[in-house]
Amino acid sequence: MEMEKDYEKNWVRLPLVFASNVRELGGYPVEEGGQTAYHRFLRADDISELSESDIQFLLRYGVTSVLDLRSDGEVCRKPDVLAGVSGVLWKNVPFLRGEAGDMSRYAGEGAVADLGEMYLQLLEDREKIKEIFTFIADVQEGCLLFHCAGGKDRTGVLALLLMMLAGADKQDCMTNYGQSYVNLSRKRQDFFDDYEVEMPPEAMSLMYSHPETIALCYDHIMECYGGIRQYLTYCGLEEGQIEGIYRRLVN
Repeated sequence: MEMEKDYEKNWVRLPLVFASNVRELGGYPVEEGGQTAYHRFLRADDISELSESDIQFLLRYGVTSVLDLRSDGEVCRKPDVLAGVSGVLWKNVPFLRGEAGDMSRYAGEGAVADLGEMYLQLLEDREKIKEIFTFIADVQEGCLLFHCAGGKDRTGVLALLLMMLAGADKQDCMTNYGQSYVNLSRKRQDFFDDYEVEMPPEAMSLMYSHPETIALCYDHIMECYGGIRQYLTYCGLEEGQIEGIYRRLVN
């Protein structure tokens, strides 16, 4: 018999059975004192196969909205189980040009550098960034879960932006990103099956979440825009929206 899990606790990685990379943005120290808030933002991998107990845990944990960053094809193949749940607001904003199979071009030699290049390309998609953050700004109550397939790349870029806005330092942003590889190793083969492409052995590098990869994005935002708020303003967000998200991020 499965033991009852305490949804009121502040978890680092949530104890779900059918998702291995669902975790908090809460608990990181921020510039102005305090910390990033628990039960406000969850980053996640694929949630299409959650069990009923997984679903109930997330609902009781406080999840009231879901932002799905996958492509249209991914959503059709593996629909989110939370999309049709009463009381959950679900939105899909594809945050990768082309279909998921395009990820295969980032495999093999030089994959870390290529992933970093892909992340920088995501940052330059101003319309998508604005759409994503407008949705986040409009969601007023409860916990927002955002995810892609592995919860590492597209999800990792959005997690970085949120942590930067909260005022987390560079090292904590890198640490948060780096945890994905360890979590995804629990279901290594499933990660590649999601893309429905034949991956060579060296493609395992796609699973890596080397901290220096996401550091490229952190440095790019600081050096090219002068900071996260300036970057979000450049993408079309209003100051009130940015400040509202910030207040939800921190305690």
